Amino acid sequence: MKRIFSIFFAAVLILSLSSCGKKAEETLSKAPSSSETDSLSSVIGSVSAETPESSEDKKPESSEPAPPSKEESKREAMPVIYINTERGKPVPDDKENIRCTVDLENEGEGYFLEALAASIRVRGNGSLTVAQSFGKFPYKLKFDKKVNPFGIDTDANRDWILIPNRGDRTMLRNFAAKRLGEMLSGIPVSPSFLAVHVYLNGNYEGVYELTEQIEAAKGRVPVDDSLKGAENGFLIELDRYARDPEEGDVTFGVGKNLYSVKSEVQNEEQLAFITEYITLVEEAVYSGDKNKFSELVDINSAVDMYLLQEFSKNIDAGFSSFYMYKNAGGKLYFAPPWDFDLAFGNDRRLDGGSAEGLYIATGREGFSQNHLWYVELCKTDWFSDLVRKRWKEITDREIKAVISEVESMAERLSIDMELNFKRWPEFDIKLHQEPDHTLTFITYKEHTDYLTDWMKARKKFLDGIFLVDKDR
Repeated sequence: MKRIFSIFFAAVLILSLSSCGKKAEETLSKAPSSSETDSLSSVIGSVSAETPESSEDKKPESSEPAPPSKEESKREAMPVIYINTERGKPVPDDKENIRCTVDLENEGEGYFLEALAASIRVRGNGSLTVAQSFGKFPYKLKFDKKVNPFGIDTDANRDWILIPNRGDRTMLRNFAAKRLGEMLSGIPVSPSFLAVHVYLNGNYEGVYELTEQIEAAKGRVPVDDSLKGAENGFLIELDRYARDPEEGDVTFGVGKNLYSVKSEVQNEEQLAFITEYITLVEEAVYSGDKNKFSELVDINSAVDMYLLQEFSKNIDAGFSSFYMYKNAGGKLYFAPPWDFDLAFGNDRRLDGGSAEGLYIATGREGFSQNHLWYVELCKTDWFSDLVRKRWKEITDREIKAVISEVESMAERLSIDMELNFKRWPEFDIKLHQEPDHTLTFITYKEHTDYLTDWMKARKKFLDGIFLVDKDR
């Protein structure tokens, strides 16, 4: 993990620091009245919301288009990953590991690594379900030897993830969240990432996001989990998928939340310590006592992660992919950010994709995705005051910057995305939980314009909440 971009995105920073010329269109939201801003949890009174449900759409019946040639995929500077399995064996969709070799090529940078020994398997939960119906699978690569592909990180590691972003037709929502995580000083780690073309056994699979595995390791989540005593460093995920754990998973529950342990657990005493610590944090949250909470949790990380989740209006914040870590003798940190493909207005179940309304602070009736801790914290004056103060610091700095970078990146990727959507052309098919009105968009630009307009509208809405004097 690092606090700077990967190589591929460096040019975008230069573009984003110049005046971006794109005029902000009229936003979709209106600032709330002052009577609605007394506390974060009281902004929304009664909310009518759908109970989350799975997509029931069927795979479209259409012939597969001819994939672009290797020459086409090289016409821009985007790096290319070639994966070849032993004897050309298909990658099973049941998460079985199979052997492969990997070639890494960035012709524009003169970067070539060939025949790297590795294994590959499918991964994911919701993204895997989408892939099983509509194609473009998420993958995990485990190299035999540590590698730093295309120099995107500060350290070499064996485990790397290829995210298809199948349900996000901009393929920029994870980029936006991880970049904002890099910008916000209270979030100590955010995954490195890079957009790449992927070929599997000679077949073009489209544009993927190459990113780090979330793990306790040098250059990744800074956790020392090698201790043998009862207290060890740990990395956990708030994870409702833990109700159905896979073989080898270490899970536990506290209150209504389920967690998966993503670091090494040496003995039963260490799992007991982790469970007890999270129990103490939960008790501090529900007590509303700032001192109790701050003794256990790094408050700056809690505030900045709240604002990242609220700005993106991430429906799954309280369901899965919410990571926390702690070193022996230290406090709990809320980091790193992960999995935002349904955020930024890309889920019909959450207010139809609207940029209005607080969500992380209030939750929704009937949702299993509500972040129960943040709902409680946002009822307190001390946490609400910290949020307001921090938003005032970042709204015209980090928030504006990330919107500008998304605009620049959308333009930068447009040619490469033509190749991706030549391979996966179904703009009018509901793949996951996209709002219905986005299915009328027939171009990549329409989707990216919707995303950047949504981000501007969200900023305006939150300005109307957090910049208004609550006592006025």
